[in-house]
Amino acid sequence: MNIFKRLLIIVSVFIVLLVIISFFLPTTLKIEKSITIETTNELVFNQVNELKNWRNWSAWAEKDSTIYTQLNNYSTPSNDVNATFNWKSNDDELGEGSVKIIKSLPHELIELEMNFDETEALSYWYFKPNENVVEVTFGINLNFGFNPFAKWYGLFAENYIAPDIEKGLKNLKSFTENLPKISSGLASQKEITEPQWFVGIREKIDGNKTENLHAKLFLEVNEFLNKQHIDSDLPPIVIYHFWSDSVVDIEAGLLLKDSIFFEDNRIKLNKIKPGKVVTANHYGAYDRIPETYFSINEWMRRNEVQVIGPPWEIYVVDPSVEQNPVKWITEIYFPIK
Repeated sequence: MNIFKRLLIIVSVFIVLLVIISFFLPTTLKIEKSITIETTNELVFNQVNELKNWRNWSAWAEKDSTIYTQLNNYSTPSNDVNATFNWKSNDDELGEGSVKIIKSLPHELIELEMNFDETEALSYWYFKPNENVVEVTFGINLNFGFNPFAKWYGLFAENYIAPDIEKGLKNLKSFTENLPKISSGLASQKEITEPQWFVGIREKIDGNKTENLHAKLFLEVNEFLNKQHIDSDLPPIVIYHFWSDSVVDIEAGLLLKDSIFFEDNRIKLNKIKPGKVVTANHYGAYDRIPETYFSINEWMRRNEVQVIGPPWEIYVVDPSVEQNPVKWITEIYFPIK
C-alpha cells in the first residue's frame, strides 16, 4: 500500500470519527451578557428597536462600517416588528446574514431572528429600569442543527461571539450616556377650535437631499411675505405628508393670524382644519425628536386612537431666534378621529 493510500485512509477515518463524535455534541449554544446604563428606558430601547441606530454602537461597525451605511440594507420602516437588516461584508468574520425583529414590547423586550452564514439564531434584549439606570441584557441562542461541522464550530463559537457582544454593550452604554439631554412634554388629547392659517410651499424631493430643506423653504416664504408687505410674528410650521429614505413630501411655511389673498404658482395659502389632535412638546435638539414621536405613538396605541392625517410640527423656539438647542421648543401634532 503506497503512502497516498495510507494518507487517504487516515483522513477518511479521521473525518468519520469527527462525524461520529459530533452526534454527542450540543446542537445549541446560549450566550447572555448584561450591562447597567445611566439613561432612560425609552432612550436605550429606541437605540435597539431602530435598526439604523445599530451603527451608533455595534462592535461590527468598527470592523466594516459600510454594512450600516447602505440604505438598501434596511427595510422600510426600519424599526419595530417585521423590520429587517441584511448585510454582506467583505470581512470574512462578518460574512453574510440578516436580522428581523419578531417581537417588540416598548421599553421591555425585543426579540430577533438572526442568520449568520446559514447558522440560525434567536436573540433577545431585556430592559429593566431601576431608578436612574437601566439594566440591559442581550442574549443569543444559536442553533447548529445536525450539521457536524457547525456543531464542532459551536465548541469555539462563544470565544468569537462573546467579545463582540460585550464590546457592543459597552459601546451602547457610552453612546447613550453621552447623548445630549432632552425632555418631552406628556402627550395629551386636545381640540383645535379655529382654523390655523399659514403660507407655505409643498415640496417633494429625494430623501437624500433634505439637508437644510426646512430653512430654505422658510426663508423663501419669509422673503415672499416681505415683498407682499405681509407681517407674520407667528412661528414656522411643517406638515409631513410623507417621509422615507427615498422620498420626502413636506409643506413648510409660516403661520398667520388670519387668511389673506394673493396669487402665486409656488407659494400657497393653506390651513390646519379644526378637530381633535394628540400633541406633545419636544424640548431640545432635533436629532432626538424621534424619541418624542415614539412617546406620542405609544400614547395613541394605549388609548386606541385613530390617526386621520399627516402630523405637523410648530417651531415655537427654533434656531432663528435661539442658538442654544437646549432651549428649542417644538410642538408636535397628530390629527385624530
